[in-house]
Amino acid sequence: MIDYNVYAKLVLSKCVNLQPQEDLLINAPIEAIDFVDALVLAAYKDFKSGTVHINWQAPTLSKYKINYGSEKVLGDVPNYVLSRYDTMIKRNAAVINLTSNMASAMKDIDPRKMKQASELSAPKVRPFDQKMFQELKWSLIPFPSMAWAKRTYPKLSETEAAEKLKEAFDYMMHLDEKNPAKAWEVQLETIEKRRDLLNQKAYKMLRFRSKHTQLDLPLAENHTWTGGREYHANGSFVRQLPDYKISTAPHKFGASGTVRFTTPLNVRGQFLKPFTLQFEDGKIIQILSDQKNVVEKLFGVDEGASYVGKVTLIGDESPIKHLKTFFYMGLIDLNFGSSIALGHADPRMLQGGTKLNRTGLEEAGLNQSRIHVEGIFASPDMKVYGVLEDDEEELIMEKNAFVGAFV
Repeated sequence: MIDYNVYAKLVLSKCVNLQPQEDLLINAPIEAIDFVDALVLAAYKDFKSGTVHINWQAPTLSKYKINYGSEKVLGDVPNYVLSRYDTMIKRNAAVINLTSNMASAMKDIDPRKMKQASELSAPKVRPFDQKMFQELKWSLIPFPSMAWAKRTYPKLSETEAAEKLKEAFDYMMHLDEKNPAKAWEVQLETIEKRRDLLNQKAYKMLRFRSKHTQLDLPLAENHTWTGGREYHANGSFVRQLPDYKISTAPHKFGASGTVRFTTPLNVRGQFLKPFTLQFEDGKIIQILSDQKNVVEKLFGVDEGASYVGKVTLIGDESPIKHLKTFFYMGLIDLNFGSSIALGHADPRMLQGGTKLNRTGLEEAGLNQSRIHVEGIFASPDMKVYGVLEDDEEELIMEKNAFVGAFV
């Protein structure tokens, strides 16, 4: 069993950096009650926090609402829900979002009804979500549930699967080390050193070369690389753990060449087998996949769905890569290796981007879309080059490892 007390203190110190008398909101699935108990105890006792607020979630109940609720029900967002959001923003609360394996709960949801529910509720909820994400210390962390253990290790008994997930979880979260917080401090410093060097280099383009991927990816002008800690009036914080990623925004109309995804893609609980995309002027022009109809529908949701919104680099030191296990959770699996995301681009990856509206972001070259789907394309034979303004190439990564000044 995970040592919830150790994990709770790691999350409160490194993820949200909880301060004395600072309110805390915990969004959690009901099966995480024992871990939430440890979080609340540590918040009050060890961190001397302000009020701790709990928002319990049950994915199966949401599934029933989406599948069987009327149009009126799907669009119903009671005022007390919006008032809770508004209160947390006004109180400047830190926010912890616990997530577990959602695939089993999501797989039976009617995709048409899910889209309808999103479109009906989004206008009311999105402004608060965006404000909380941009203005509060907000962190996403995994909770190792029994359902997740059984999904990851289906051939083992419940007891064996839980123990196997515990071993993997302790390793990827550094909970097996004497001082997990110190281990993450060292890792974050490495990420931030690389992030700062990439921002200093200001490459105009990245080039990816391997047997199956030949991709040129121009970056948005005035792009900025993100990764490691972010900063808030109440101190630094980390958007998610585990996190070994450094990311930025390509120019919407720049991508050229082919990319071969090397692991399954998680799309709302449906897992697509690896496939190949060909780009021209930023847009997907060819799909090579055994599930072509499904992929075409995914990247045909809106105009921006067929353009790249993010590129991420991950070094060989990520423990998730060395576990050689697919965990059926994007928060974990996307730390396996370098990736690109089709769809929406994060405004934080553009200098001054959080102050721009949709039109301003598009004019700056950032893609806008309702979807954001990430896929890993790292491979042992891949080389990654940064292209400077004078067209000189510099090797950034080789064999999934950073090289030279980026080590």
